[in-house]
Amino acid sequence: MSTNYPHLFRPLRIGNVTLKNRIATAPMGSEPNTSGFLSEQNLAAFENRAKGGAAIVTRGETLVHAHTGSAHGNLCNLDNEGFMPSHLQLTDRIHQHNALANIEILHSGARAHPQYTNGIIYGPSAQPGVYGVDVTPMDEDIMNEIADAFAHGAYVAKFGGFDMVMIHGGHGWLLSEFLSPLYNTRTDKYGGSIENRARFPLMVIDRIRKAVGPNFPIEIRISGDEFMEGGYGIEDAIEFAKMLDGKVDLIHVSATSFRDVNSGCRMFPSAFLPHGVNVYLAEAIKKHVKTPIATVGALSDPAEMEDIIASGKADVIYVGRQILADPEFPNKAKAGRFDEVRPCVRCNHCLSLDFVPYVDMCSGISQCVVNPEVGRDLKEGMYQPKPQPKKVLVIGGGPGGMQAALKAEEQGHEVILVEKADRLGGMLNVAVHDVSFKEDLGSYLQYLIRMVERKAIQVRLNTTATPELIREIAPDTVVCAVGAEPIIPRIPGVDRENVVKVTQLRDPDLKFGEKVVVIGGGLVGCEEGLALAMEGKDVTVLEMQDKLAPDAPILHLKAMMLEYEKRTENLHPYTEVTVTSIEDDGVHAKDKDGKEVIYPADTVLLSVGMRSKIDEVEKLRTNDAEFITVGDCIKPGKILQAVSGGYFAGKYA
Repeated sequence: MSTNYPHLFRPLRIGNVTLKNRIATAPMGSEPNTSGFLSEQNLAAFENRAKGGAAIVTRGETLVHAHTGSAHGNLCNLDNEGFMPSHLQLTDRIHQHNALANIEILHSGARAHPQYTNGIIYGPSAQPGVYGVDVTPMDEDIMNEIADAFAHGAYVAKFGGFDMVMIHGGHGWLLSEFLSPLYNTRTDKYGGSIENRARFPLMVIDRIRKAVGPNFPIEIRISGDEFMEGGYGIEDAIEFAKMLDGKVDLIHVSATSFRDVNSGCRMFPSAFLPHGVNVYLAEAIKKHVKTPIATVGALSDPAEMEDIIASGKADVIYVGRQILADPEFPNKAKAGRFDEVRPCVRCNHCLSLDFVPYVDMCSGISQCVVNPEVGRDLKEGMYQPKPQPKKVLVIGGGPGGMQAALKAEEQGHEVILVEKADRLGGMLNVAVHDVSFKEDLGSYLQYLIRMVERKAIQVRLNTTATPELIREIAPDTVVCAVGAEPIIPRIPGVDRENVVKVTQLRDPDLKFGEKVVVIGGGLVGCEEGLALAMEGKDVTVLEMQDKLAPDAPILHLKAMMLEYEKRTENLHPYTEVTVTSIEDDGVHAKDKDGKEVIYPADTVLLSVGMRSKIDEVEKLRTNDAEFITVGDCIKPGKILQAVSGGYFAGKYA
């Protein structure tokens, strides 16, 4: 047993298997595959999660009844035995690393897409469908057919080498629709009381148990609270859990329902919510049942996870995005190397890529802002001999520069990192400050700095890169990551003393007045406006386009707009506004109708975008060494582009 977090790494027996620790990977895929089959890249992604030390690795969203239950077209289904090779290959990859293979099985119910279901959508009761086709109430014939499909799917999963199945009974999929009074308005024996609403989900569980036998572990994922008026709350969840006691081997407690268009902000807890936001739901249910309880929801600190297990709030902890950010999280925690874990920043970029129907189209790829290997697991996992050692000069200590230095050092190169400021971090030092929703980003910044300090990287702070310095160092490769500078719009009054650039935000002598106008409603402007409002300032955010923060991941944007809605008294966003001047009485502008408007301001924050430092880059370019540009000095972008670019610059230096 691990002496680091002994409760977290204590085994647990469920059914006929033993979890080697209490950490499980939440139901996830790799990048979607339109055929539903697993590619070598998909398999490599799951294998990395198993290598990382989790006790359970879970394949997400898998259909049991494709012709009635599909919500989108890239799902594997268990009623097609042609998928068997994918199942067998996946479970083999997971088992090679002493982990248990789990699979989440579901029916989409009223959230199915008519494109994949011959135009018929089934659910508990008649109501408008998500995609414009009314829901057909299920009769007992179709209920029996789908219950049998769940049972057959679980049997197929068992045959395919999975060690357990996770029935999805939450989040607004079919089984949770029966539990929810918002979906289930039936007046027969399947509607009304919680006992009646639970009748069909319990039928499904009984059929599955008969199909897989008495010892094969069955897990059910439920929402502990729908957090919607008219929906079910923790009291109904507790009563349902009592009915599950003895029928399943693990009760997995999540929250919310997709019926709420903002549910993703809680289902995948945003940076505006505390870590472990659902633990209290698991704890409340655990008091009433003997069955082990799992919790999920932005848990990434092993000390917090240890306390949850030790204090009896839950028995298993599911981890999703943190495993993407660093698949080695469990191994590092067990070895007492948690300070080497690359933290998830909860930007929700990973989930937003394919969050249909809220994004225009499915991207079909996997990405993580802080882990460049996500989506490239197969390629990066292949053995590559290390190149001949070189001398690598990295110019710029922002996230791209630090990542480049770390990867180059890993490749065996001699690395020198120069930074003109007195500390590492670059623009992250501006983005990170003392506000709750920036804590995860701050953890990531400290992780990068900590890892650079631990490696054999020569760091020179307060050092401006010049052609003379490059000639003196005589590197084989120069990685240029000098970043970008703020765009200063040609607005009369922009040079007034009360006008602040985003790069000046953390100046210790900077004082904001009580009324602040932010010019520029992109992601940075919106976040800084929110932060100032949280400090009590009266903030107005002006954006020229018709939408705020169009560059933000959709789930992060939704969560941020919920925060805006909480602060309507002192946070005022306006779109389609063109600023014309900055005067003594405030910011002068024209609205979308051409009407002149004055927004009073003590302080004006400019956040209209960044411009690459092209001239500076060209002055540093040399023909005496390979010259690689990274991040914002190529084109202003996000941390994702800087970190990914730095990773490959260091790898191929």
